[in-house]
Amino acid sequence: MRLIFTTSFNKFQSINATQAWSLFLTGCKKDDSLGKNPMIGKYLTVAILGAVIAQILETILMSS
Repeated sequence: MRLIFTTSFNKFQSINATQAWSLFLTGCKKDDSLGKNPMIGKYLTVAILGAVIAQILETILMSS
């Protein structure tokens, strides 16, 4: 059974970015696959956001 559908998970608890990325990357099976450090999720978010912004800027600059 997937983690998000268990009764112990859905109690409207707040989760950190690392747990959210772990759930996303594992298909909602494990919330600790990236570890327990909350900074890992923040670094992953910034890295993905940076890559998206870089791609957008590259597209804009190449079309000009």
